Formats: sequence, C-alpha cells, structure tokens
Amino acid sequence: MKTVRIFQVDAFTDVVFGGNPAGVVPDATGLSEETMQKIAREMALSETAFIIDTRGKGPADFEVRFFTPVAEVDLCGHATIGAFWLLAQLGSIHRVAKTDGDEVRVHQLTKAGKLPVDILFGCEGTPSRVMMTQNLPKVVGRPSREELRELEHILGAPEGCITGFEGAVPQVVSTGLPDLIVPVTSREALLSMRPNMAAVSDFCLSRGIISVHCFSLETLDPTSTVHCRDFSPSVGVPEESATGTASGATGAYLVLNRLIEVTEPVTKIICEQGHILRRPSLIHVEVATYEGEITSVRVGGSAVTVIKGDIVVEC
Repeated sequence: MKTVRIFQVDAFTDVVFGGNPAGVVPDATGLSEETMQKIAREMALSETAFIIDTRGKGPADFEVRFFTPVAEVDLCGHATIGAFWLLAQLGSIHRVAKTDGDEVRVHQLTKAGKLPVDILFGCEGTPSRVMMTQNLPKVVGRPSREELRELEHILGAPEGCITGFEGAVPQVVSTGLPDLIVPVTSREALLSMRPNMAAVSDFCLSRGIISVHCFSLETLDPTSTVHCRDFSPSVGVPEESATGTASGATGAYLVLNRLIEVTEPVTKIICEQGHILRRPSLIHVEVATYEGEITSVRVGGSAVTVIKGDIVVEC
C-alpha cells in the first residue's frame, strides 16, 4: 500500500467555496493509469490533476495528466490553474525576484502538447495568479441549422435564442480540446436553460466534442465580457462552474468573429461563470494578435486551497 498526498483547490476564485474545485496530486510518481482513474472517481470532482516533476529529466518541467471521474482528458484549464497554484504554494516553484508582479514560467507536458504556465507572485512571495498558455485556436467544425434547432431543444432553451443570434454562428473551436462555442441572445435565455443531459451527451459524443459552451454578451458584472455556462456530460461533468479550456476557445471565438473590440497586441477578456451553481468564477483570457492573426491564447486566474489529506492506494 502507498499513501498519496492529495488536495482540493478551488480555481478561478479568491474565496473558499467559489470557482471550480479540482483535485490535485502534487506527486503522482509511480501511480498507474488505473489508480489515477480510481482516485479521480473517489474525489468525484470534474477533474483531478496528477503531477510528476520531470525537471532535468524530460522535455518539460512537469508531466500532468487529467482525469474526470469516468475518463482521462487531454487538458483541463481549471485543474491546471489549481495544480500550479498549489505547487507555488507548497514551494515546489519559487519566485525569482523579490518584486511585486514577479512572473515565473514553467512548462507542462500534457496529452495536448507541451504548454507554458506562468505563475505571478505578489509582494509577499505567494502566488497571485496563474496563467496557462493554450494551443493556437483551430475552428474544426460548424453545426448545421438543423443541428442548432436540435441543440436548442435538448438544452431546454427558448426557441430562437441560438438560431436567432446575429453576428456569428456557433463553431467548434479547439485550443486543446474541441468545444462547441454557442452565442445566446440574452443572459435571461442562457440562465433559463434546463438541458436534457443524456441527449447533450449523445450530441457531443456523436460529433467528437467535449462540451457545449454557451455564452451571452450580457453580464452580471459590468467589468466582465461574457456570462457563460458549460455542459460536458459526455465526460461525466453535467455542468461546470468554471471551464478554462473552453474559456480560451471562447476568447478566440470572440476575437475571430469580432464580437468584441479587438486591441493589439493583447485583447483582455473576463468570463464570468458558475453563478447558477452558486460557485461564481472569474476567468481571465488574454488573446494576443499581430496584424489580425491570433498569436497566443492565455487563460488564468486565482485559486484557493481548501482541503488537504492522504489517500491510501495499492502500489
């Protein structure tokens, strides 16, 4: 038997019981894939991150694997934020200078590729924000009009709130995972959705997408850019209170379709999410462009460690 340290970190928030909780195993050395999956199922959170320190031994500083309660996924935004916030908090990643705003870059090796992660430190040497770089966006699909009418039905959405949106059509965008980004005519329509999760799961599985990520340009906080809801029952997460990967895809979608003012070199976007689940979240997205072309997408925020303990597993 082996005792493994495990933590629960609330990501994309600075208060306990906000944001999106993720499980984090800061040292997963020697754990089998089967054991990781069992731990993720036991944690019963949307994702659990398993970290192996590979500094000096591999192509990246850390290897990170992400598991939902039912399956492994290539990448997870909120679990990345939680994982690297925890590593900085535990002293596994150190600040370089002793100035407010000091930023340290490390690289994580995921099944979506080798990706940079930047940890910003405050004046007291504690982490203040974690920003993950995602893959450059790819538009990999576009639903038909008939599919969008089907989507309105299975989401329990008011008729016309998706098909009647003017200015852009839903697209499958990937910055690491393929998410269907869906603009909705109003926040009221967005919050009224009561999805048939089994039907949404079938919809996603049949099209090879991870989630249906809906947003409205009407926000609760006037400083936010969009209000979002994310449905990904096909990977065991009916609705998520903060979704990092899909937020990166949403930021890219907003810029590609010019639904917001685009400013070079960086357009800054704030996504609010999770209010309907009583876990409000703020997700910061930075989309860099040069001469109209997207050159990078970063997603991040703050986090809070809320639970720490040990779990006993078979070696």
